[in-house]
Amino acid sequence: MKKRQRDVRLIRAGIQLAFFIAAPSLFSTAFAGIKSIFLAIAAGQPVEWNSFLTVTAVLLIFTCFFGRHFCGYACAFGSFGDVIYEGFAWIWTKCFHKKKKPALSEKMVHRLQKVKYIVLALILLSCLTGVYGKLTGTSPWDVFSMLTAGRLPNSTYLVGIILLLLIMVGMCTQERFFCQFLCPMGAVFALMPILPGALFKRNRKKCPPKCGLCKKRCPAHLDIDGDTAMSGECLCCHACAATCPRKNIHIGTTEEK
Repeated sequence: MKKRQRDVRLIRAGIQLAFFIAAPSLFSTAFAGIKSIFLAIAAGQPVEWNSFLTVTAVLLIFTCFFGRHFCGYACAFGSFGDVIYEGFAWIWTKCFHKKKKPALSEKMVHRLQKVKYIVLALILLSCLTGVYGKLTGTSPWDVFSMLTAGRLPNSTYLVGIILLLLIMVGMCTQERFFCQFLCPMGAVFALMPILPGALFKRNRKKCPPKCGLCKKRCPAHLDIDGDTAMSGECLCCHACAATCPRKNIHIGTTEEK
């Protein structure tokens, strides 16, 4: 099982690195398409198709058919969060000799997952009311995009820099902190109708009694039951499938025997 977990992590890390190098701003480009719609509405102008909307549409359609694999494998900011989380875990165990590092409870995680919908609503509301144009320099996304482009943000991005640092602190204690709790594009993805065949499922009859390893390993603490009310929160990291000692978790249909 450990070998399978290691193989899955290595493959995923390789794909994440490739996307990080080739398309580090893909996530912000996708959300720019969402914002362009609301900015056009606020200005009383017709919504015109643009390159941002093309990226947004492709990713939304992809999510409907294949789940949130973009979040799990291609989002540069999510990959950055994984590096922060794994790095802190290594320091915590190797340098401080702690076996169990700080973590949020399952109940708290599920509550905080709702915050990203509030963030999404506030951003879109600021677009509709004309406030968004006055918020230049406050976005941690913009700061991150500048850093990945090899540019240092100036003093006008002070708020964005502080927010990015605070998010990085959160990334240390909770796997995919930003993706689960704060990402407005993640909220959009979570609202998409994902096809049942693209969801992770398990045959409960084959599960060992009182196992629960899949839920413990899942960053979002989800039950692997297919099309549930929480299925949109699945980041498609495949950690549950790699952890299952009986290889009982996969995407698609299950055969009850």
